[in-house]
Order: sequence, then C-alpha cells, then structure tokens
Amino acid sequence: MHNKVLISAPYMHKEKEKILKMLPDFSYEVDWVSVIERLEEKDLLPIISKYHGILCGDDRITQKVIDAATNLRVIVKWGTGIDSIDKEYVESKGIKVFRTPGAFTEPVSDTTIALMLNETRGIARNDKVVKTAGWDKPQGYTLHEKTIGIIGFGEIGQAVARKLLAFGPKVLVNDVKDIDSLILSNLNARSVSKETIYDKCDIITLHCDLNSTSKHLLSKDTFTKMKRKPYIINTARGPIIKEQDLIEALNNDVISGAGLDVFEDEPLATDSPLRGMNNVTMSCHNSNSSPECWDKVHLNSLKMMEEGLKVK
Repeated sequence: MHNKVLISAPYMHKEKEKILKMLPDFSYEVDWVSVIERLEEKDLLPIISKYHGILCGDDRITQKVIDAATNLRVIVKWGTGIDSIDKEYVESKGIKVFRTPGAFTEPVSDTTIALMLNETRGIARNDKVVKTAGWDKPQGYTLHEKTIGIIGFGEIGQAVARKLLAFGPKVLVNDVKDIDSLILSNLNARSVSKETIYDKCDIITLHCDLNSTSKHLLSKDTFTKMKRKPYIINTARGPIIKEQDLIEALNNDVISGAGLDVFEDEPLATDSPLRGMNNVTMSCHNSNSSPECWDKVHLNSLKMMEEGLKVK
C-alpha cells in the first residue's frame, strides 16, 4: 500500500506544474486540497485521517487535528516557521516534524535592507511627491547616520548585519541565546539588552521566532520605552507585535513608521487602519520571494517527506 501525502502548502500550489514534474522521483501518492492562505482546524479534521504525511504551510495543526490524524507519520513544513504546529504534542504521538531552517535568509534579509533604505532615503516619499505634481525635497538620511537594533540574531539577523557592513551604521543586537564574540566582531555589532535597543535605536528590525517568549514582544509598554521614535521593521512573524498597540503608537507619533511584511491576522483586514497610513510600507507576507530559494524548498520538502516515511 502506497503512502498518501496531502499537499496544502500554498507556495507549492502556486507552482503546481513544477511540483508535478518533480513527483515521479518520489514513491508516495499525493492529494491536493484547495487552499488560499492556510487550512484551519475545521478544514483538516474531516480529511486528515486519510494521510500518512502532510506537506503544509501555516496550517493550524492543533491537538484536535493530531488526535484525528490516525495514520499520520510525517509533517513537513514548507519553509521555516512552525508556530502553527503544536510540535510538542505532535512529537509525543511519534509523528516526525521537518522544516527547512535558513531557507529564506537571503531574500528576507534583502527585504529588510530595502525597507531600511526606503525609510532613510525616502524612496516612496519622493515618488509620491513627483507623482502628485510636486517638487518638494523630503529630508533623507544615510544608514551610516543611524543606530540599528536587531532583535533575534539567528541566520537572518546575522545576514542583515553582514549586509549592513557596507553602509556602516552602528548595529546593536539582542538574542535569547549567547552570541559568539567572534561573530559580533566580524559583523561590527554589539550585543545589548532589549531595553538598550528600545532606548538607543533609530531603526528596530525583528528576526526572532514566534513562541511564548516573543509573542507581543513589541506592545504599548515597549513602544513607550523607544526614546528616538524608531522605524519598526517586521519580516518575521506578525504576532511578535501587538498590532493594535502598533497602530496607536503610529497614530500618536510614538514611533516614526513601520515596514511590515507580516501581520497578526493574515490576510490583513481590508479595513485595517494600517492600509491608510503614509508612514507604513507593507507587503503581503512575501519577503521570501525568490525562484532560487523556492525551488530548493520544493525539492527539500519532497525529499524530507520521502525520508520521513521510510522509517516506520
């Protein structure tokens, strides 16, 4: 009997023809299920018992889903973050969980640098002036003039720091784990407390995983500690910022603006105040966009599923 795998990762659906050409190299059968952003618990409960593996995006794989998944042996997350999977409960049931850490280090760090440059050089502000028949000259700054705080200093945080070397700002970093002094020296960065970053930085960029310690890391309490009215960048996970508190901070000039690729609830509500703010630059959870990276994740995900299913 062949193993059956459910493919619900939206990015694989987006490139389904490419995936179909890869599948003959693997021994399992696949089903495709209609998905836009993710499958919710109610979507998974009626169908999950049929499958030995699921190749998913940000599907809500809860305890109820796992209890219903009587044949499930492998979960492969397309990409990096597994905050939508109850990993501890999953593994307690003997189900293996795979992901591809570091898969999007280059595109996400590029996006982060682009958002910094857009803010300091005023790209969007200047564009708007000219397109509305104006000829004003908004004030611009160089990154060299700024102090930048990086919260979360894993692969992506370090890639941002590496790319900032060319621009020469002061870089302060923070991570829940101890940071190797040689890495800090090579990247011309200094490890400090979060409170120092809130107090000293002109730009704060988030690159931590979403977990119990990082959810709502930025909220009203932390925004009030930000003495220099920084520009906030989030290309990590939406719930790291308490969105309503962010909106209030933007409205009350507590922070200067934000560059957001991710949101607490996705897709972002059509009536969200963020959509109408001139000091906010946004994209739709798209900072991982890269044909080269996507191809690697497609193939690695299919390979991990094959390997996971081989072991009884």
